[in-house]
Amino acid sequence: MQAVFQFSTIFMFMIKLLNILMEAEGKINFTNWVMPTNDILKREFKVEHELKGLHLFDDENSFINAVKGGKIITVTDSIDRTIQRRSRTSDFDSLFRLIRGYRSYPEFRNKETLMAIYDGFKEGKPMEYPIVLELPDGKLSVFSGNTRMDIAFQLGIEPKVIVAKVENND
Repeated sequence: MQAVFQFSTIFMFMIKLLNILMEAEGKINFTNWVMPTNDILKREFKVEHELKGLHLFDDENSFINAVKGGKIITVTDSIDRTIQRRSRTSDFDSLFRLIRGYRSYPEFRNKETLMAIYDGFKEGKPMEYPIVLELPDGKLSVFSGNTRMDIAFQLGIEPKVIVAKVENND
């Protein structure tokens, strides 16, 4: 029993050491992307679609279906440069200055929530996929998760995103 405990303690120490070394190189190995729940998708629809007066989806259900039927891709630097509405901040301070202009600041987005995202990546906590829309003209546009994408890139992580197709509603 003691040998199993010692092995697990050594194993956990080795994982922490690996994370420290990867952080020192500016890279974090992050693989804990998760699908947003229906409740999160409903909130995203309200905040990012309805409150902004967009008319990309007929209703909440068509948005949720588009996201759930979307494809998951890894966003490289070259792909990121093709995504519209991306801020591409390079550090905490510039990202913090950006979110101070958000309507959700400071109630839902603030220094503490930013630090929680940084820490979540570093600690391997579940992180919802950002949502990128493929518009009818084939262009890509970030819908939600710009902050998560910025932080991922800052930490040397290529983010995974859901690409949801917007059907032409004309």
